Amino acid sequence: MFENVQWILNNIFGNSGDGFVIRENESSEDIETCDGVAVYDEKTRTCALCVALNRTVFRNNNKPEYYHPNCKCENEEYELKKVTFDFPLRKVTQYLFVNENKKAMMRKMGYTAEDAQEIYDIIEREVENRFLLGNYVLKVLNENGQHFAVNIILNGKRDHMHEKFKCHIGCVAWPYGKIKIATPLVQD
Repeated sequence: MFENVQWILNNIFGNSGDGFVIRENESSEDIETCDGVAVYDEKTRTCALCVALNRTVFRNNNKPEYYHPNCKCENEEYELKKVTFDFPLRKVTQYLFVNENKKAMMRKMGYTAEDAQEIYDIIEREVENRFLLGNYVLKVLNENGQHFAVNIILNGKRDHMHEKFKCHIGCVAWPYGKIKIATPLVQD
């Protein structure tokens, strides 16, 4: 019981406000060093989910609240002004405009393969802007990391140019404010 008091004080009450916090623990491993699949760190006895969260950055008022008995993770204030991405252009060119279901979704909104760079730029810009504002929705935490979604309104193009489409972008938090785009675009 009392071993949890320090964690509660440091991680729930210790950081106030809506600034950014970084979650850190004793492990030298994180979701990026594990190539996207976190595992138990035997050396530091850190569970896989804590490894997945290690060095991730979130708004203090919208951060994962994962905790277990004897958890060694701590949240510290962190200054984040710009995010970086793990988001190759091929996620758009070879997925959104090649996969039959995604291609049909893009066509329904008026986009074609020649718009790939535009869509890529929109996704990066929207994710960065909304993440920095704390405007994201936390989803599942698993061995593949802390997933979150960024909701956007995408303006249609061509014969759908007067339409607006509710969409979301599936993301995973990587260390130090790096965002991996897992699912570039889903129409809601």
